[in-house]
Amino acid sequence: MRHNQGVRVEKGYRRRASQGGVILFMVLMAAFLPFTAYGQPRTVRVGVYQNEPKIFMDKNSNASGIFIELLNEIAAQEGWTLVYVRCDWAGCLQALEEGKIDLMPDVAYSEERDGLYDFHQTPVIESWSRVYSSSSTPITKISDLNGKRIAVLRGSIQQAVFEQLMQGFGYEVTIVPADSFEKVFALAAEGSADAAISNHLFGDYSHEKFGLLKTTFDFNPVALYFATANGRNHDLLEAIDRNLNNWIPESSSTYYTTLGKWAGKETNYRVPQYIFWIIGGIISLLVIAAGIIFLLRQQVKVRTQHLEQANAGLQESQQRYQTLARISPVGIFQTDIKGTTTYVNPKWCAISGLTVAQALGDGWLEAVHPDDRERLSKGWHESAQHGQASYSDYRFVRPDGTLAWVMGQAVPEMSPDGQIIGYVGTITDITERKQAEEKISKLNAELELRVQERTLQLEVANKDLESFSYSVSHDLRAPLRAVSGFAEIIARRHRASLNEEGQHYMDNIVQASERMGHLIDDLLKYARLGRSSVRQEPVSLASLMHEISKNMQPRLNEIHGTLNIAEDLPSVMGDLTLLRQIFNNLLENAVKYHKADYPPNVTVACQTEGRYIVVSVADTGIGIPTEYQEKIFNIFQRLHSEDEYPGTGIGLATVKKSVELLGGRVWVESKTGEGSKFSVKLTRAV
Repeated sequence: MRHNQGVRVEKGYRRRASQGGVILFMVLMAAFLPFTAYGQPRTVRVGVYQNEPKIFMDKNSNASGIFIELLNEIAAQEGWTLVYVRCDWAGCLQALEEGKIDLMPDVAYSEERDGLYDFHQTPVIESWSRVYSSSSTPITKISDLNGKRIAVLRGSIQQAVFEQLMQGFGYEVTIVPADSFEKVFALAAEGSADAAISNHLFGDYSHEKFGLLKTTFDFNPVALYFATANGRNHDLLEAIDRNLNNWIPESSSTYYTTLGKWAGKETNYRVPQYIFWIIGGIISLLVIAAGIIFLLRQQVKVRTQHLEQANAGLQESQQRYQTLARISPVGIFQTDIKGTTTYVNPKWCAISGLTVAQALGDGWLEAVHPDDRERLSKGWHESAQHGQASYSDYRFVRPDGTLAWVMGQAVPEMSPDGQIIGYVGTITDITERKQAEEKISKLNAELELRVQERTLQLEVANKDLESFSYSVSHDLRAPLRAVSGFAEIIARRHRASLNEEGQHYMDNIVQASERMGHLIDDLLKYARLGRSSVRQEPVSLASLMHEISKNMQPRLNEIHGTLNIAEDLPSVMGDLTLLRQIFNNLLENAVKYHKADYPPNVTVACQTEGRYIVVSVADTGIGIPTEYQEKIFNIFQRLHSEDEYPGTGIGLATVKKSVELLGGRVWVESKTGEGSKFSVKLTRAV
């Protein structure tokens, strides 16, 4: 907010100075030129949510924090007027997408968000996620999280990554979402959650206020940026990158003084710039020439003071960063331009098992697992040669023989003139995660082997069952013919000598024999499928449908049904006998299962899907309940009694097996009372 106030005072002072005379105005304009942004004023709406010390509204409803102070400085340089809009995290992101705000600070990059928002190139700061526990539920190791209630910021990256981590370790946690980090910590403080997750900057800044304990469980290091809506306000992102790239190489810049200030939680007093302008203006009124000289001297003096303050701030900031490096939960290292290690922090040594002396130079590479060493060395040096960031997972072999899996990353370090002078990177211990992944991998492999063995057993059993069904069905035909034949003879020759009850019983015997005959015939057809080779040759669907339609026409005429066949049916690759069996069954079912007193209306159509053809048979019949639509393709699966709709329950099973023998697929779409549509996917003939 100080920068905006400075701009307003400066403009007010320029109006008063213009009343003092043209010469004085020119003097002041000359003095102000280095500090005045060119171009038309730009109003920028900025979202603000509570995430101290990065971004927040203070008790006076003024926007504050690391991102705010940096943005205020950029706005002063670019001539922007900033309007801060208070919102919670999810509301801020929604407002950004809807165009209600132009810019959102403190947004972590992810591939998913890259599709929704635009980011600038140079990250503002880096952060990582940390778990904070309530005093009543201390957490000293990762397994302590199992079964706990964890409060997180709703829709945040922390929530998604933490859930994924817990699933990977096989732990069950209850996620308790909240709309701000303050509410997240409040849930843990009041006992509604056992622990809370936030970025380490907010958590380390605020956990004592809520009576929470800082744990050693850190995860998900991320870079933080300003973001705009997708395809909008690219000029804002370009200006942010331009200023960051000017600041970062300069150790005395606003960037480092701002970070140094908030890293220590103290507030540095800064003399408002408008005081210097008022003093210069008063002196200029006394004597123009002396005023010019005085203003120049004042500027030199002010700049000298700023440099001295910046140097003092830089030293203080360096001390803070050294402290942060010592206590950091991730290993930190630094290299020269050739990739030779020049610095490692204590956590790096603890993870790798090496001393500082062993790590420097290329000594660290000797501790890398032999299976990972060549890949890692080659990738690292290729990245260094091309000035690119490097990312890799690899293993350290510690002196005691234990393995440490790490996630390593490094980014170029730039000089003030934009040249690469080295690399700064981190390693994160992911040993527990990798061990869990290895256990899961072995368990998937064992399950796959068991599935293969069971599948083979089922295939053998299925073949044995088919052979048994074929033999039984074949053996049943001879006695069934005798029963059926003698029953017909008795019914024909001696019907007159039978009373009414005897005639009824004899008719039932004849009908049952006929049904049994149809069942055996269908079962034999099903059992024969696959016992002989299946031909793959072009078959004209148009000719086949014409043949089936001609045979069904008497039945259609009898019940006043209609059959509509598409005229553009193509040829498919397949076996004519199997294809005739498939579509004969589907068309007969479409005609048979019509509504009472409602003539059937059947339609055959096709659709091309690349090298495949999908042929559909749709009817206006009784339909199939949803819960039976997968089961009806099983053998002997019937939904209706023999009296309602006669059949053997083998037809659709025969269709499915025949389609699969041709390398195709069959499925059904249906609603009860509205009809059914059976679809068959086959290979199109070239």
